Amino acid sequence: MPADARERSARAALDTVLDPELDEPITDLGFVRSVTVTGDGALTVRLRLPTSFCSPNFAYLMASDAKDALTALPWTREVVVLLDDHHDSDLINQGLAADAGYRGTFGAEAEKDLEELRLTFRRKAHAAAMERALAGLLRENPDLTEEDLHGVVLGDLPDAAASRALLRRRAALGLGVAPSEPVLVDEDGRRFPPAEIPLRLRFARAVRVSIDGNAHFCRGLLRTRYPESAAEQSPRAGDVATPGRPVRAGEPIPLVVPSKENVS
Repeated sequence: MPADARERSARAALDTVLDPELDEPITDLGFVRSVTVTGDGALTVRLRLPTSFCSPNFAYLMASDAKDALTALPWTREVVVLLDDHHDSDLINQGLAADAGYRGTFGAEAEKDLEELRLTFRRKAHAAAMERALAGLLRENPDLTEEDLHGVVLGDLPDAAASRALLRRRAALGLGVAPSEPVLVDEDGRRFPPAEIPLRLRFARAVRVSIDGNAHFCRGLLRTRYPESAAEQSPRAGDVATPGRPVRAGEPIPLVVPSKENVS
């Protein structure tokens, strides 16, 4: 396989690696600094983050997931993933090189298991995706009330990006994805009682707004720290600088505080 085809293959694998807090691919966020194919199956990837003090467990999780995704490619023989300009770069890079794992890398500082952290953020991503899908359904069906959502199943959702994203988040949690499955459920797949629906929706909305706000903030910090990263960032759905015009690479992305009309 030619080197340029291998680089494309590596970048496609990195598309599957998500920032656990922002629930977006590290490639879309601009976190991939470089991908270098150096010989027969040798690959070096360098990552960067918005600040030098980003949470070490988040940083390790992304770097480790990146190495796993690249190592799974059939043509890779040697994979090196390096995290640049982080206060724990040396420690994380040494741990990755030795395949020491999270606890082996951080020792006594690793208070919680990495999989527990991953599960926490998968649950938040599911809540946000569920709220996006249901908010869209309510906007498209003005006669539908929040209480009516108790009976909504996956098959009732339109074939849209928000619906497909929800299916991916459900699959990551091991929840059912059949058309007959109820949409409004907790992280264990339990349907909410009708009386709880308004409160549950408000909570899910708060989670979604928090994730969206953090994503805007981190993208801006990365562009400030590494101006060249602007060209690597993919615009998020809904990011517009003026009505009807997508944000261009390098342009500051405004943080729009959702109004009652666009979150319910």
